[in-house]
Amino acid sequence: MRTLAVFLLVFVTAQQAFTSNNLDIGIFGGASYYRGDINTSRHFYKLSPAFGAILKYNINEHYSIRANLNYGQVRGNDLDFGNILHQTRQATFINNFYDFSVQGEFSFQPFKVTIFARPFSPYITAGLAYTFIPTSESIASNYLNIPFGGGIKYGLSRRVTIGMEWILKKSFSDDIDGIKSFGQFNSPSLVHNNDWVSLAGFFITIKPFERRGDCPVYWD
Repeated sequence: MRTLAVFLLVFVTAQQAFTSNNLDIGIFGGASYYRGDINTSRHFYKLSPAFGAILKYNINEHYSIRANLNYGQVRGNDLDFGNILHQTRQATFINNFYDFSVQGEFSFQPFKVTIFARPFSPYITAGLAYTFIPTSESIASNYLNIPFGGGIKYGLSRRVTIGMEWILKKSFSDDIDGIKSFGQFNSPSLVHNNDWVSLAGFFITIKPFERRGDCPVYWD
């Protein structure tokens, strides 16, 4: 009986969370790129299309918890760089990736659409992510990374929010580009350079379970 009561409590709590007007779902569209042993410092290098899905729970007007599922591509070519190391090594790669992250989000301005205002706020976000890369040899590369970044968002209406963001993902892997170390001909090196995958683009979210508590005449 006690187990049944606990189960019912969890079920009711979960149901309330996922039918709450604090829940947002949405899509992301933009570009992905890579930094690592080939591209050591250049941002927005060889941009490739990236897409994603967003699930967000807004705790209050400043704090949110969100889950993101993204798909994109990263690529690099030593011949894009003029130094001797790159021109001698001539490494190249193209990898697709699937990425799942859980992040916290903080809005600098109170973000809640009311009958008097549609909010606008910059925000920052950080969390933990898992990335899966199927290689051309059908060997999966799996690694953890720390996503962090920020963006801006605007409430179009009580249900709809749009925005743009830039997320950097610091990985714990040096295998994304197939080059183990920053050394000539892949020789062992004391300089270890873990790779990065980054995303930048636009998003739109809606509140699927919005409950109107005010007079509908005030709302779009």
